Amino acid sequence: MHLKRNSVNGRSGLLAAVSVLAVLACQSPPAMAETGPAREVVTFSIPEQPLSQAIAEFSRQSRINVLVPSSVTAGRTSRAVTGEMTPDAALEALLEGSTLQIRRQKDGAYLVSQVQEAREEARPFQLDRAPAAADEGGGRRTTSDVNDERRLEQITVTGTNIRGIAPDSSPAKIFTRDDILVTGASTAQDFVRTLPANFGGGSNAGQAGLPNDTNAGFNSGMSGSLGSSVNLRGLGSDATLVLLNGHRLAPSSGIGDFVDISMIPASAIERVEVLTDGASSIYGGDAVAGVVNFVLREDFDGLEASLRHGSVTRGSFDETRASLTAGRAWGSGNGMLVYEYFSQSNLSSADRTFSRSAPQPNDLMPSQERQSILASVRQDLTPDLEAYLDVFYSAREAEQLFARTSGALNWSQPSSENLNLAAGGTWTIGDWYLDASGTYSELSSEPNDLGTFPSASKVDSSIWSGDIKGSGSLFSLPGGEVKLAVGAHYRSEDFSNFRTSTNTQLRKAGRDVYAAYAEAFIPLIGEANALPGIRRLELNLSGRVEDYSDFGSTADPKAGILWAPAENLKLRGSYSTSFNPPPLGRVGAADRFVNVSNMATWNAAYGLTPGDPSIANGVVLILGGTGTDLRPETSEALTLGADYTVSRGPHQLALTPTYFDIRFDGRLSSTPIPDGRVFVDAPNIAFLSPGLLPAGTVTFNPTADEIRALLATLNGATPVIGAIDPYQATIINRALEVRNLARTRVSGLDLSADYSFQADKGTFVLGADVTYLTGFEQQGAATTPAVDQVNTLYNPVDLKVRGRIGYASGGLQANLFVNYTDAYRIDNAPGSARIDAWTTADLTLSYELEEAISAALARGLTLRLSVTNLFDSEPPQVPSAPDYGIFGYDATNASPIGRFVSVEVSKSF
Repeated sequence: MHLKRNSVNGRSGLLAAVSVLAVLACQSPPAMAETGPAREVVTFSIPEQPLSQAIAEFSRQSRINVLVPSSVTAGRTSRAVTGEMTPDAALEALLEGSTLQIRRQKDGAYLVSQVQEAREEARPFQLDRAPAAADEGGGRRTTSDVNDERRLEQITVTGTNIRGIAPDSSPAKIFTRDDILVTGASTAQDFVRTLPANFGGGSNAGQAGLPNDTNAGFNSGMSGSLGSSVNLRGLGSDATLVLLNGHRLAPSSGIGDFVDISMIPASAIERVEVLTDGASSIYGGDAVAGVVNFVLREDFDGLEASLRHGSVTRGSFDETRASLTAGRAWGSGNGMLVYEYFSQSNLSSADRTFSRSAPQPNDLMPSQERQSILASVRQDLTPDLEAYLDVFYSAREAEQLFARTSGALNWSQPSSENLNLAAGGTWTIGDWYLDASGTYSELSSEPNDLGTFPSASKVDSSIWSGDIKGSGSLFSLPGGEVKLAVGAHYRSEDFSNFRTSTNTQLRKAGRDVYAAYAEAFIPLIGEANALPGIRRLELNLSGRVEDYSDFGSTADPKAGILWAPAENLKLRGSYSTSFNPPPLGRVGAADRFVNVSNMATWNAAYGLTPGDPSIANGVVLILGGTGTDLRPETSEALTLGADYTVSRGPHQLALTPTYFDIRFDGRLSSTPIPDGRVFVDAPNIAFLSPGLLPAGTVTFNPTADEIRALLATLNGATPVIGAIDPYQATIINRALEVRNLARTRVSGLDLSADYSFQADKGTFVLGADVTYLTGFEQQGAATTPAVDQVNTLYNPVDLKVRGRIGYASGGLQANLFVNYTDAYRIDNAPGSARIDAWTTADLTLSYELEEAISAALARGLTLRLSVTNLFDSEPPQVPSAPDYGIFGYDATNASPIGRFVSVEVSKSF
């Protein structure tokens, strides 16, 4: 479909939404099933807050799983719980005065649900102490009890394969649905951008490419789909593993190197789990910088509709999102359906003062239209066997114009479709659980360019996978039960990039992966055998053996340790390794080319100083594309951290510092240039200081045989660019060639701080998330010095902060966020220009109308107002890079959007 300029056509999506609403509104969902809690004295510090957040905090402090449908928590506020008490008593106090009920499972977990009788007559919260199993008081387990228990046991925390534990030795953070809503984020990528640990570079919509990231260009232009990625630590879009409900997704872009999170509908997300250390022993080689798991809603009973619209206050850029969620629960299972429509207009560079020098037309942000649907069903087949099926489909069309200074026009109109199927079951055998699952994911995109040089392509990627896993308790130690998980995995990956306009196969590759893994949780010291200074001492050990059909075998371990010298202080550490083969789009890539030009042209374009008059006017061959004989990337990751909580009356404080050090060997990238200088400057650098670049990066006065050998390796659709005879070359520059670098190393500190105070008229919250990089080095070869790239243009800055001030009372929530990005320089050369620090503020307000209006229409009705970049602060000015569509601002560390105001109305039935 052709997209209209400045306004994506959304009529079809809105009509579909209305149709679905009309159908679903005719159905009356039944009440949820009931169930209850468990044991030992714990020190609790939970302020009054939205119920979903309070339950998440209860689960974290008690270390007991809790499952509660979002329909139950919607519009509810918890009571404050402070002091030493059993989890049973704490949960009773937390829900005091509500019409909710809980039930304790045989494994000690909880399920919170609406009391059936409460629909006719409200009654206070009660703890249902009915026996959960025949051996606990002689009672009989009902089908409903078993079903609720199965749902509880399906919950697994990102970073472990073992049921019933959280990987406390690893730095992990869970963002609930309410956490996402209060940020004002409209999409999954909007939320990820708020995380200080995430870097805005890599493959993201709005970036035609980056001078220091050859992969980013494959997300736009002739072979890209204008998607968005996760890029933890700035290690690249392919270094963070993205999961959907714990399952892998087919990759996007012209080389298949990242998962496009913009295809995931925000309305369907229940929570986001972020693990910021290596997890290859759990999930496989590509979990280098960490794992981000988007967990979708699956246990919803009722009907929910929402409509959101927002726009900038200067220029023309707007968004619309409409969603419908319908769920039904029955005694032995549940089903849910989610539909979301999203549209976004383009943002023109002419609407921003810092980018008005760009040739027109030129879009800083693309227009797009997306429709997504999610369906899930869970059913008990027997009291000990549960089966599930999840289906997720998303389709998007986008458009972006990019006028080059040469007068050429890129007019991208990519379309993308993503289908994900997951099916499986859980069989309970005593206190062990056998899980079997199969998944299929495919992403198909058609990147088309209608500009000066028309082209059309078809990019397809797919993943078939199967897992079988067993987990349970082995035996008991004085510190607790030793738990084990073992499993096997098979995966088949395929990738194809076909240029339909020229009938050219650019890339085609496949890969089979076999893996076996094991994980053990060993509680050496617990409450039963605690010692002075050692309240808890736990080990978490895991390992994974993988065999790749194209790159051989690897074994990757991980070891984690947790030591709690006091009840409110935990010290932790982890060490892991990984082995990551090149993306399939790089294997045998037909993209090698040379640009034949004159050094004087490049020196003039970038204001470079020739290294010597003898090379100032020389003919240079600039080699680009993927190198030959690629090797897997390997890495080592170390984290050390602490979790500290304290409660004094109405005051609660939580501090979580984490030190990280990741060494990435053999990383696929182009050659790092000293001081962050541009790659075309490599000949000047090599002439003056040959030891600063890897041997062979620049060749002076090549022979005819050397030039002939280089030309013989070319395989691109246009292998030679330029009108000059390549045999006239006096310089060969290989700095742009993608190859295995010697080393990339990133280290730094994450800090999360949260303080809350309960007053008579509400709860106040202060918080901050901070990421401070102590180093970000790249080394082209073992013989060359490391290049520190932190605090340089298009690279991560050393300090990013996101602070929060919040207030909640009754149905009102107000949150002010302050975002700070530190100042940096163009490069590390003496006298390099300074780029100013950037500070912005975001404001969100929400109000549940049923708190003020008793009418039935107000029940479940919520209004939200979000203002991003409240004071309309423009990004710091930087030099433009016209060849990459960058005009006046650093797209990796700032946003061009400006003040954006949105209003959302949601209604639960």
